[in-house]
Amino acid sequence: MSAVPVISLRPAKDADRDMILAWRNHDVVRKASFTTHVIAPHEHAAWWSRVSADDTRHVLVAHAGETPVGVVIFAERDGGADWSFYLDVDGLEARRALLPTWIATEVATLDHAFGPAGYRELRGEALAKNSAVIRLHERFGFTVTSEYQRDVDGEPETVQRYALTATSYRKEDPA
Repeated sequence: MSAVPVISLRPAKDADRDMILAWRNHDVVRKASFTTHVIAPHEHAAWWSRVSADDTRHVLVAHAGETPVGVVIFAERDGGADWSFYLDVDGLEARRALLPTWIATEVATLDHAFGPAGYRELRGEALAKNSAVIRLHERFGFTVTSEYQRDVDGEPETVQRYALTATSYRKEDPA
């Protein structure tokens, strides 16, 4: 397994749009998402246009050194943000770096959210069957706050909502 990389985050640019779509359309990412169909370029372009024009939405590209490895998306509300992220599964698997990059991206995201972004709370959702994601979030101090049912591909799925406050994250910080 590769060493845990240092991840930096930068605002996404228009030139990143197609790369982000390719990551989002990866089978592994789609299977863990609420929208599992292959997203067409015109759908992605419409989404990109909406988030680019919305001051409360932030799309950041995660980098390990000079290499883009994933995307982090924040939607601000109520002094905090809802967030999601996904990675360049094929590129990271080829480098045997998927798990360490996943962990490092979560650290970079939390440091950014509770540092420069100044959020008081970070919230997310995951399919309950995606236990690996939920366990990772719990290792960083997130707690499941509620569950609800949602249709995914016409089938009911349990979704878990989770959250972490800046205060709780700082208590977990070993520094």
